[in-house]
Amino acid sequence: MSAEPLPSTPVATNSQPPKTLRWYDGFMLALPIANGLFISVGYAIGAIGAIPAIAICLILSVVALCQNKLFSEMASMFGDKPGGVAMFAAEGWKRYFTPIAPIAAVGYWCGWALVLALVGLTIGQLITAQWFAGNSWTLFTLGSVAFGLPHLISAGAVIACTALNVLGIRVALRFNQVIGVAFVLVLLTLAIGPFASGQWSSANLSSYLDGNWTAFVVWMYVSAWAIYGSELCAIFAPEYRDTSKDTSRALTSIALFMVGAYTIVPLATSGQLTGEEFANNPITYGIVSIGHISGGLSGLITVILCGALFLSMISSSADAGRALYGLSAEKMSISQLDQLNSRGVPSRALWATMAVNLAILLFIGNPVAILIASNLGYILAITLAVIAFLLLRRDRPQWPRPIELSRAWIPIAVIVATFNIVILVVGVLNPGLSYVGSFKEVFLGVGLLLVGVVLFVYRRVVQDRSPLRLREPSEDMPGSRTIA
Repeated sequence: MSAEPLPSTPVATNSQPPKTLRWYDGFMLALPIANGLFISVGYAIGAIGAIPAIAICLILSVVALCQNKLFSEMASMFGDKPGGVAMFAAEGWKRYFTPIAPIAAVGYWCGWALVLALVGLTIGQLITAQWFAGNSWTLFTLGSVAFGLPHLISAGAVIACTALNVLGIRVALRFNQVIGVAFVLVLLTLAIGPFASGQWSSANLSSYLDGNWTAFVVWMYVSAWAIYGSELCAIFAPEYRDTSKDTSRALTSIALFMVGAYTIVPLATSGQLTGEEFANNPITYGIVSIGHISGGLSGLITVILCGALFLSMISSSADAGRALYGLSAEKMSISQLDQLNSRGVPSRALWATMAVNLAILLFIGNPVAILIASNLGYILAITLAVIAFLLLRRDRPQWPRPIELSRAWIPIAVIVATFNIVILVVGVLNPGLSYVGSFKEVFLGVGLLLVGVVLFVYRRVVQDRSPLRLREPSEDMPGSRTIA
């Protein structure tokens, strides 16, 4: 495998971002996804118990590792194309059913974009609880939303993470590196501290399932985004200096890190804290855990945790913006999003993502419901991309694959796709078994996917004035087009 030639200067064009990243940059950009430990895992432990929650974390993190290996092959096949997982799904499916492309892309975008408001509100709630506990003022009320201090902090965080990304991925990366080191130290403390202090006891490991395995699968559905999210390294494939090697190393290293973090941290903290403590502190249980070990560090840990949450917003915003840009660049959505600024960043897509999240803060009373709704599109996009691996192996066997997995990965892909389909179907049909959810959120998730189809039709019929086809030509080999 030979490395790609490096440009003498990383200058962006209107169609290609500069190639300035290395694999460890992708690792650092994906690292904040581990804060899912403080967004969904605490709720899962409080709802179904520590043992089932730890099992969910382990299973999903291993599945994520397998998926990342599959995505590394596809990233090497299309190293010059933006869009990441959504683009993989589009390439694999367009020969069979073209509308899969916008559905997958919008679903993928929902999974990353719509969490900005939720994570921002989490930051706002942490700051308010730690330093403004007596604050109860409301700036204004719009429908069912009382816009107060947490909402104001969230709006500021959404705007700030977007601005950092618009300034360039290197600026966002430097910010990630500073806080990322502190975040890793917190995770290490949570993983080692309960054992080293002698506060860990197997008696605290509980299970509230009572044979209700449907609830177990539903919590897999709810938790999937936070653990599968390490795949975002693939979205930066066109920006790595060595597209194939750096993408593969980033995807593999971050997935292995997530296996460790999502297994050891829940095991350590759930053996230290009681079920009641998790139920009362589903987001701040890490602060409670370290408080039991050392005491007096709640302010510092809150600062680091808020910083890590903000890092995840930076990474999520970057991923969502590139997904929208890639969709438009492949003529699957409105042409206005197919633009890079002078720094090689899809600024229009980033500002559009920011505007949607600010609207969520203003008009949606429960952002957690939006997260649950967005899971539908995200898991669907991931599943379609895994199936695309199988389709590309069958339809384009001669296509250059700088990273080519062994044939053993074909049955693994089948197993992973089947697993994702099961948790998707069970999760969608039983939303009431999650922390917050109903069929209203399911319909909202379906509606978000249909928006992608509408924008796809508008691009083809109105903007490009081309015929609308349900099947599109695909390349058997680079540069040679055939129609299946």
